Amino acid sequence: MTLHELITRKRSALASLLNERATNVHELAQIAERGTAAPSDEARVAQLRQRQGQIDSEARGIERTIADLEAAAADDALATARAEVRVPASPSPSLASGAGAPAELGTRGAWINTDTGAPAALRSGETLTQRVAQFAPTRQDSAVMSAHENVGSFVRALATSGGGAAVVPTSWSATIIDQARSLSALGQAGATLIPMETKTVEIGRLLSDPTSGFRTEGSTITASDPTFDNVTLTAKTASALTVASLEWFDDSQEGQQLIEQAISQSIANTIDVAGLYGGITTGAGAINLATPPNPRGVLAALNANRPANVLGTAAANGTTQTAATFWSEIIDLLFTVQDGNETPTGLLWNSKVARQYAKATATDGQPLQVPDAVKAVPSFVTNQIPSYTKGTMTTATDVFAGNWSQLLIGQRLGGIKIQILTERYAENGQVGIVAHWRGDIQPARSSAFSVHRALLGA
Repeated sequence: MTLHELITRKRSALASLLNERATNVHELAQIAERGTAAPSDEARVAQLRQRQGQIDSEARGIERTIADLEAAAADDALATARAEVRVPASPSPSLASGAGAPAELGTRGAWINTDTGAPAALRSGETLTQRVAQFAPTRQDSAVMSAHENVGSFVRALATSGGGAAVVPTSWSATIIDQARSLSALGQAGATLIPMETKTVEIGRLLSDPTSGFRTEGSTITASDPTFDNVTLTAKTASALTVASLEWFDDSQEGQQLIEQAISQSIANTIDVAGLYGGITTGAGAINLATPPNPRGVLAALNANRPANVLGTAAANGTTQTAATFWSEIIDLLFTVQDGNETPTGLLWNSKVARQYAKATATDGQPLQVPDAVKAVPSFVTNQIPSYTKGTMTTATDVFAGNWSQLLIGQRLGGIKIQILTERYAENGQVGIVAHWRGDIQPARSSAFSVHRALLGA
């Protein structure tokens, strides 16, 4: 097992623990709202709090393990990048243009800043918090951070003191993005996070290597040059709205953590659906993500640049798995990526189609064995992939495969703006929290991805 695969598994385990913790916190809040003191409730509260302590301990242990693995992977990646990155003697005008610092993709996929030789993107698993730690907080940030323990207490204070709008300090913004990254299926699958210090960043991309070949003695050597182009990340704004009651803000003991969890989950969902479907307006249920203002996601990029990598489009009523070749569509999906000389690092599907494959049985009633080609690729569940109607099929859904490190998520370092809506929901005794996130999402290479449309889900 590679370091990347091990890190992916550990991050998936950490995300599961965080989800369990959030569920337990929600149950504790429900018990508190009932206001009863039944022995069964007291026992359950004690049990939940004990489990919370266990989860926190396990999570810290996993985080330490991930940090050690990431350090080892970073050393390997940096050594490889320094050895293999190709930097032209004099950068071409296209690479030198743009508001952001130019960066270049080495042969092993390490995004390198051509000015400094340092990685332009976060290393796999590296947190945005670590990257922004080098920047001293502004005087205004320091004042906010000294008055409030964390972003949760900051939002809570705004909600209970009449509301308003505020920009969360950069270090807290980075913490929220790190949480969203761990909750996002794209983040878990290994999408590359690139901090954006300016609105627009030009990332240099290596399209082809120099060619070589045998020649006869004394014959002319045919010259060849690598070819480059750019991936342009332009910051766009995504907004998420969460609503909670005034009583909840006043009474919830776990309110601060839940606020951060709610904001992080909303951002994670937005990143997932835009990264997969940005630019799609019909044909995927209720999804309507026109470009602009949305980024162009994987499916729209394939439709425009590599339609052969979109499978299943010819089936008027969707594709139903065949009992004798149940895994055929998934195998075709993975090998379509490999046909483009790419290595798939993850399958993304929703819980219904995941259930469909998990429940598959042979004629003797025994579970079907997962083919080795599928077993070798991690799978990630996100219900941002919808189920929809395709002809006569009412539970059609899409399955994505790809080398997810080739999906670039640009994250603006300017921070997250939080707005507290105290009047809009006042008649219901509620408060709205709006979080505005700025960034962009772009596939670096369309050949690294493939999608099977309208596959039958459970």
